[in-house]
Amino acid sequence: FILLVLKAMSLSEFERITLLMMRGYGDLVRPYEETVHLFNDTFPDRPPISKSTVFKTVKRFEETRTVKDRERSGRPKSATNELKSLDVLQKFVENPSTSARVAAEDLDMSHTSVLNVLHKNKYHPYKVTLTQELAEDDFDRRTEFCEIMMRKCDEIQNFLSSILFSDEATFFVNGQVNRHNCRYWADHNPHWMIEGHTQRPQKVNLWAGIINNNIVGPFVVDGNLTGEIYFNMLTNNILPAVRALLGANFNSVWFQQDGAPPHYYLRVRNLLDQVFPNRWIGRRGTVEWPARSPDLNPLDFFLWGFLKDNVYKTKPANIEELTNRLLEEARRITPEMLQNVTAVGFYNRLAHCQQVFGEQFEHLI
Repeated sequence: FILLVLKAMSLSEFERITLLMMRGYGDLVRPYEETVHLFNDTFPDRPPISKSTVFKTVKRFEETRTVKDRERSGRPKSATNELKSLDVLQKFVENPSTSARVAAEDLDMSHTSVLNVLHKNKYHPYKVTLTQELAEDDFDRRTEFCEIMMRKCDEIQNFLSSILFSDEATFFVNGQVNRHNCRYWADHNPHWMIEGHTQRPQKVNLWAGIINNNIVGPFVVDGNLTGEIYFNMLTNNILPAVRALLGANFNSVWFQQDGAPPHYYLRVRNLLDQVFPNRWIGRRGTVEWPARSPDLNPLDFFLWGFLKDNVYKTKPANIEELTNRLLEEARRITPEMLQNVTAVGFYNRLAHCQQVFGEQFEHLI
């Protein structure tokens, strides 16, 4: 029983990284007590930490420059294992786009053993992604946004869990990128980009939201999104769904949207001013959402990729099948899957973005 309690109280590598991010660095160091409160609010389902935990984690990182557990004593590794490891690494140096299963068959090893060698040597399966090109003026705006959001995390209790992130995405029947089948094993991110094309513009437009550990929607957009269609969706679908989900907590919600033209529609902005007074993030909102920043939106860095990866495992026959698959996969997303997406994932991205002064940062993750 005592061992189980101690194991539950110890921090995972992911939690240590998050704790160090929350503590900050240089001139942006957060006091120990604030760091403790923020961490415990972010991880409400684990035993709370103390200021001593923060101090020990920071001190250990400063001494060892790693968040990994200390190595345990055990039997020395055999020369055979070392040779096998070299064979695996040589395989992927020569052909980084090969799969772990193919390498396992070629080397007469188990799939798990190959993965262990790759992970131990910090080789990662980089997925093909499309990144938004930033303009020079974007850097300062992105940095300022991250500073504002982190300041609000300190000022407003449970701020991150009260943000309703939102976005739209288009899914074509033929599928542009099946990212799980486009892997590149390397110890650095090669930043490949693969473009896909569809012969027919058969598509489904979706709106969805994420707040705390919950999905709002998705809702199918009737045709291309316009300001009036978006206004009607907010009035008839989105806001009623959020009210039903949150009840009395609706009055503490911060609504987020990017600066797409339908979002800037006057009736939409007036509605948001009325429903979320001084509590919405977007173009001309209480907090300005920085242009060209999908890397800061949980729907872009999690939800849309998750849906595409699962929906296009086999080709949908038509629009109806594609729509049904999208809605079904969205329903499969559990609160546990979302637990680290908004609070931790978004918060860490704020820190990474500041670290590079507003430039692209996903290569750091």
